[in-house]
Amino acid sequence: MSSNQLSPAPPAVVAPARTVSPVRRFVGRHMYRWHRILGLITVVPVVLWALSGISHPLMSNWLRPPIAHETVPAPSLKAAALTVPATQVLADHHLPAVQNLRVVQYRRQPYYQVTTASGKLRYFSAATSLELPGGDRAYAEDVARYLLADSTSAVASAELLTHFTGDYKFINRLLPVWKITLARPDGMTVFVETGQSRMGTFNNHARATFLWVFGMMHNWDFLEVLPRPLHLGIMLVFTTIIWLSALSGLVIYGFVRRKLRQPRSAQDKVGWLRRRHRTLGLWVAFVTFTFALSASYHLWQKLTPDRRNDVARRTTFGAAELAWPLTQALGGPEPVTQLSLARVSGQPYYRLVSKKADGQLQAQYRSTRDGQLLPDGEFRYASELAQEFNAKLSQPMNAAAASAESGSAMADCCAPPEPATATATKTALGLPAAGQAPATAALLSPELITKFAGEYGFVNKRLPVVKLAFDGPGHPALYVEPASGKLSALVTDGDRREGLSFAVLHKFFLMDWAGKNVRDFVAIFSALGVLVVTLYGLVLLIRTQR
Repeated sequence: MSSNQLSPAPPAVVAPARTVSPVRRFVGRHMYRWHRILGLITVVPVVLWALSGISHPLMSNWLRPPIAHETVPAPSLKAAALTVPATQVLADHHLPAVQNLRVVQYRRQPYYQVTTASGKLRYFSAATSLELPGGDRAYAEDVARYLLADSTSAVASAELLTHFTGDYKFINRLLPVWKITLARPDGMTVFVETGQSRMGTFNNHARATFLWVFGMMHNWDFLEVLPRPLHLGIMLVFTTIIWLSALSGLVIYGFVRRKLRQPRSAQDKVGWLRRRHRTLGLWVAFVTFTFALSASYHLWQKLTPDRRNDVARRTTFGAAELAWPLTQALGGPEPVTQLSLARVSGQPYYRLVSKKADGQLQAQYRSTRDGQLLPDGEFRYASELAQEFNAKLSQPMNAAAASAESGSAMADCCAPPEPATATATKTALGLPAAGQAPATAALLSPELITKFAGEYGFVNKRLPVVKLAFDGPGHPALYVEPASGKLSALVTDGDRREGLSFAVLHKFFLMDWAGKNVRDFVAIFSALGVLVVTLYGLVLLIRTQR
């Protein structure tokens, strides 16, 4: 009997399970959750920073209120207009010593602007020697009226500011200034530094309101009641969380993009929200990352106190030292437009700024005793200031402040002259505005800076300045303003790196080649993208929690 024997079926081939890498497993289990947590923590800060970031280019560029003049002209000083010699004016008003002497125009008439030994500004007519009552305020009002081209509006208020305030912040740099507000419908206010005859900034009602809102939303001025390190530290924590959140979004997409499923149906609203959030998030995650990372770096640098205002030189000059008549100082072939006093190597000099035939300004230093010219006076004076500033900055903050307060204004009045040298000198650089104190370094050739560019941007306010670079650790550079005897900026390699990252990653200065309008449009569009993705994520989180 035959029987049909069935051959056994071949064993089924089972495909080996795909091994999941530990990194992918970690991302799948934890990264989504942490991305949601980080996003939830920072949703309010991101919205505040995105909205203020969108509005900033609008107010700083397209909606910026106009002003008639932004600078105060410096007409040529005429020797014939100085009827009464400066030394006689000082004698008439019992001023044996002064810190500075300038000639300014008040209502188109020349006045001696005298900084007394105590630092007070007083004004005396060069024609009659009579003092101008309330001179500093009157001169500030006169300058404000010129800047606004407004000679009719009444002065609503005038306030002398000796420290930075909510509407006149540290970014304006110049102090002291007069806050002059005119009685106009737009509430125009001008901040005037009378000591150098220049404008600090200006505001109207709309701009002042915007700056207040911007300060609250972008700089978190509501935290100013806290110590500054704590204020900056809180912002640093949130910016760090934001760039970590953006980075986690990029990591999620990079590792699990193949598993990003399509919405189940057209009615799957949560699925479509998730899809849009991921699509838009991919485009703006890098921008969010660069915004927040550069902000964190910026805040970290700001934790180091800025001490540029602690090191200004305060020197006095005896009236007897001003023996060489100003009429001779102004009698050169090139018209002098600015006049002040400076002490170089212990000797008193007139600093005379004149305009050359090609329109360029040059500064000459002539002895107040006999009119002798000091060769390379501007660079030698700036180098001496840099040496002095370095010594002060190398002290601890409290010691430097105490030294500035306790130092006698007359201390270097009669100091013996020291030999000046044109060769490179050695100096110990002190603690800069950011970073550690550099070691001893060689002073390189000084450079005159007459416009804002590169590492010396408009934020520093002061021009012209002399750049004094040092060949040492950190390659520090001091920018000194000879006209005021103040340190305008101190820049090290750390500051350069932070400034470059902030300019490129936060303010899109790489787009300058296309023009300011295009650059601002790109910045607004980028901030708007961050805002939209953040709101999409918030709505998605709310929907998934229902």
